[in-house]
Amino acid sequence: MSGGALLMGSAVVSKLLGLWRDRLFVQNFADAGQLDFIFAAFRIPDFFFFLLVGGTVATLFLPRAAELRGKNFVKFFSSFFWGVVVFFGILCGVGAIFPGILVKIFATGFDPTAQGEIANLARLLFGSVFLLGTSAVFSAAQQFREKFLSVAIAPILYTGAICVGIFWFAEKFGLAAIGLAAIAGAALHLLANASAYFFVGKNRVSGLGFFWKKPDSAWKNFGSDLAFRTTNNASFQINQSADVWIASFLAAGTVGAFSIGTNLGHALLSIVGLPLASASFPRLSKLKHQHAAQRKIVRDTLAWIFLATIPAAIVGIFWAQEILEILFDLSGEPLRGAALVFRWTVASLPAACAIPVLSRIFMANDDVKTPMKISAVSLIFATGLAAILSLKILPENTAILGLALGTFSANFLSAGLFGITAWKRFFQTKNAKF
Repeated sequence: MSGGALLMGSAVVSKLLGLWRDRLFVQNFADAGQLDFIFAAFRIPDFFFFLLVGGTVATLFLPRAAELRGKNFVKFFSSFFWGVVVFFGILCGVGAIFPGILVKIFATGFDPTAQGEIANLARLLFGSVFLLGTSAVFSAAQQFREKFLSVAIAPILYTGAICVGIFWFAEKFGLAAIGLAAIAGAALHLLANASAYFFVGKNRVSGLGFFWKKPDSAWKNFGSDLAFRTTNNASFQINQSADVWIASFLAAGTVGAFSIGTNLGHALLSIVGLPLASASFPRLSKLKHQHAAQRKIVRDTLAWIFLATIPAAIVGIFWAQEILEILFDLSGEPLRGAALVFRWTVASLPAACAIPVLSRIFMANDDVKTPMKISAVSLIFATGLAAILSLKILPENTAILGLALGTFSANFLSAGLFGITAWKRFFQTKNAKF
């Protein structure tokens, strides 16, 4: 669990910096009514990043690289690397050139002036997610070798650079300071992982002939796997994007309050759930179809998750408003809305942190269809519930509750379906104790 401990330590520091970043957002942009614009702008490139790169790169790369050695590994890594750089680079380029079209889709409820400000910031943020996407490939290679130092350092550099940029330059450059700082932070993220790959690990990348790279076995069924794994890994981001779209039709300040509440409520997802899932996935992949050994890894990982998240959930439920008031200096209606979202989000935290671990047991055994189906069912149910409650049933002053209940139901429904299915398929053996 040393890799998991390192990633958890990194996530703690990154999350603390993230809280400082959000506080800087509130202090510098809330009074000008721009807080909603910031979170809406981040959501657009983040959607594409997590849809196509985020967790997808590692979950695609690690199982396919598990049986490769020497030159075959270098060939596969090189083709994978250039594929991400070229295709994700094209997508980010289109997003940076035509952000206004995407803003009208993702943030339909904002007026044209607000959409223009969101588009300007999103244009810069597409540059940062391209650099993060490139860095993610080097990060996957380091995870495969179970070398987690650069993977742990990179997000600290990214979030720290954003904080420094806002602190020093927000007054002078306004919203542009956020985008420029994000680009600088993403460049540092890439530098950390690439340096570890090239100089510390003494590895290399072949030229741009990725279309002709071998071995063929590593690329078998790649297209279908990409589609299935993309759907599974992006379900959380799709749900969040849909919630921001719904919030854009609600009262001013709803996007900011919802984003702050969910970011803080899912803090331990970044600190505990995702790092432990990332650390366990290489071992699960190397023990493919060895269900008894995989069962022990999953059991131990979930034990650590529940030990950390259940007490945190209890504290968050009872002292939500006090925590938000101290951390973000919020008051009035923004505080009430953010506290409501935070309380329901943190109540579902144990389930949210279990999802990435439970989903990876399927992918480690080459089952990508089941996670896709479970994620799709959870996403459709939760988004539909949030839309109906927020836009049709609840009055405007409490409409944000619909978004909170959507997040709560998505986490528990997804975790429950993953847990039941994994138990029946992989772990339910006669006289076995989980």
